[in-house]
Amino acid sequence: MVKNEMYPEQMFYDNEKVERIIKTVNKRFTTYGYKRIKTPAFEQYDLYSNVKSSINQNEMIKVIDYTGQVLVLRPDMTIPITKELAENYPELANELRYFYVQEVFRQPVDRNDNIESTQAGVEYFCQSSPEADAEVIALACHTMKDLGFMDIKIEIGHAAFFNELVQDLPLTAQQIKQLKTLIQAKNVVEIGPFLQRLDIDAEVRDAIERIPLLYGNPVEVCERARGIALTTKMQDTLDYVMDVYRILNMYGLGQYIVSDLGLINHMGYYSDVIFQGYVEKFGKPVLMGGRYDRLGDEFGATLPAIGFACEIESLVKATENREVTGRFPIDVNIIYEDTQLEQAIAIANELRERNYSVLSFPRHKEQVNRQQSVYTIQLENENNRLDYKEKTIPFFDLNEVLDLLVGVKGATS
Repeated sequence: MVKNEMYPEQMFYDNEKVERIIKTVNKRFTTYGYKRIKTPAFEQYDLYSNVKSSINQNEMIKVIDYTGQVLVLRPDMTIPITKELAENYPELANELRYFYVQEVFRQPVDRNDNIESTQAGVEYFCQSSPEADAEVIALACHTMKDLGFMDIKIEIGHAAFFNELVQDLPLTAQQIKQLKTLIQAKNVVEIGPFLQRLDIDAEVRDAIERIPLLYGNPVEVCERARGIALTTKMQDTLDYVMDVYRILNMYGLGQYIVSDLGLINHMGYYSDVIFQGYVEKFGKPVLMGGRYDRLGDEFGATLPAIGFACEIESLVKATENREVTGRFPIDVNIIYEDTQLEQAIAIANELRERNYSVLSFPRHKEQVNRQQSVYTIQLENENNRLDYKEKTIPFFDLNEVLDLLVGVKGATS
């Protein structure tokens, strides 16, 4: 594998950016009530080889342990999380929200790509509803906004629309796979000749040919799609997608949403809503997700869920020419005179106990150590103050500055 040569300064800069992105992502996930979960780096090969609609087995990194058992380096997060929950929850009694930031390992198609990548994502185990699906898509959109992206586009499709159209057709698994590839690529030139060779009703063939064109404003796409929705289930699917879009408008995110009923994700366990996200000046999706209500069946459990994942390395590349803006990496900078060291330590300790991220340093080192932060505390003899945005608020002691932070935070939340 070819490795990228990088100067130490660039490596440090990229590593710092990775950590800042991960911290921002973690913060946003927790604001939606998600708890962090981890899975083992090595999994049994059978976990993936026996699961229908899993990832390409040729992409898996396989090893043999001392007993001769075949293991794989974790190629996916959703499958092992679902399996782990299935062992404890044969049926979903309560909604569960988990997030992860972990490495996944796959054999790359391009020799210059890395085997290892870092994925951050969420898994929301819940019954299917437009409210739940819209909430997860809103979380994905808010995460991109937190990272400072301005031109965000979330494409929403639905697996059932295509599946309902082709499920009774006399097609082999290979033909279905070819057709999905053509539709996903929006290859309208080859779809027609491909379908002409098959024994398919003309009305159905026409509907399939129009699927790649069902892209754009959700309301307009839905109106056009109703003309090829040949079954009640397809009409219901369109109603569902419009309900999701209506709720996303309530979040104030409607301007970021487009419909793509030709969106067919390669992860075959997605059963309903599918979505992927793009940001400015980056030519491939930075996040992908969808609902997978039947994956738990593979492990003898009923665990309907929806989730998404983003690749941290792609987010780093997408922010290559600028700093990550949005949420600051540090909550509080404390800048103190040498005589105020004890007070600076007391304030820093108390804020860290309250889960603030804090940098503390003497004034003569300010230029070297200071980072962007939400708040700045200035400690001077007889002149302590809290800086927030354009405001400067004086305070006397630790209790007073804590009250100020709570007040300012409450006023802006």
